[in-house]
Amino acid sequence: MDNITHAMTGAITAKFIRPKAGDAEATKSATRPIFWLLVASVNFPDLDVIMAVFGDPILNIKTHRWITHSILAAPLWATIPAAVFYRFGSLKNFRLLWLTALCGILLHIACDLVTPYGTMLLAPFSNHRFTLSSMFIVDLYFSGGLIALLLLGRYDKSRTKLWRKAGLIFALAFVAVTLGIHEYAAYRVRRAAADKNITFQKISALPQPLSIFRWIGLVQTDKGVHQAFFSVFDDNLVLENLPHAENKFVEAAKQHERARWYMQFAHHPLILSESENGGQTVEIRDLQFNAPPRLIKALGIKRRRPPFTLLFRYDGAGVLYAGGIFQFQQIGDG
Repeated sequence: MDNITHAMTGAITAKFIRPKAGDAEATKSATRPIFWLLVASVNFPDLDVIMAVFGDPILNIKTHRWITHSILAAPLWATIPAAVFYRFGSLKNFRLLWLTALCGILLHIACDLVTPYGTMLLAPFSNHRFTLSSMFIVDLYFSGGLIALLLLGRYDKSRTKLWRKAGLIFALAFVAVTLGIHEYAAYRVRRAAADKNITFQKISALPQPLSIFRWIGLVQTDKGVHQAFFSVFDDNLVLENLPHAENKFVEAAKQHERARWYMQFAHHPLILSESENGGQTVEIRDLQFNAPPRLIKALGIKRRRPPFTLLFRYDGAGVLYAGGIFQFQQIGDG
């Protein structure tokens, strides 16, 4: 989930965190530090993007949503923002600060869990990426609703508590509805695969941008991937068969260390191969990042490789000269 939306969920939650009943003035003075600590801590796990400074995209991908997104490590990470606010802030209740920071970090993890990318909840003991796959990573309806209700609570002082509760109810209801729609979309994909008697390794229904009703269905087999872009209101779901390329270049690329890693990382890998500049290019895509054709057409943009496509380039003699690079990189040693 994007960081603006993370901040909005933190801001909504902050309205419900209060010190124990006591001095009214002390309670009021704690409100602002709690608010800003929660907004800061709810974005804390994404500090893992600092790994990008090393210039290795695979290292960046391996560590994104890793240890900073672990529920096991969350109590430890919570001490950092709590200590900073304790040292430089006016609120000197470390227990309350630590619990607030822990709440923010766990809220971040929960929000990321509903997106398809996958979150390593049990790191460092397991690198399995858990996902509910019910919301696109940037959902304008969810974010817009939270922003609208926060603004209403800020400027409609007479009904602040009402808008505060409405924001929480909206967030919970939106997540619940999208989880329900996801289950129905997944059922549609499983039924389509069964109708075609497809022997599959994995089936997914993944959300698409700009609509909670549009999905991509992906059915992984040992020969490739069956794919369908569809709406939950469509009468029929037609799966397109996308087979893996098969040639000596593909076999050579599959033995590369980065390819073996990528085949484990990708939700739905597809291997393609084509002639290029007198040589051969092998690319491995993760179809979870495929842009829907309707969106490409609506925006008038050229179809391009999806993000995180792994490339292997061979010259005319069949020698690998650029191996294990991503499509957004310059060709290097590989």
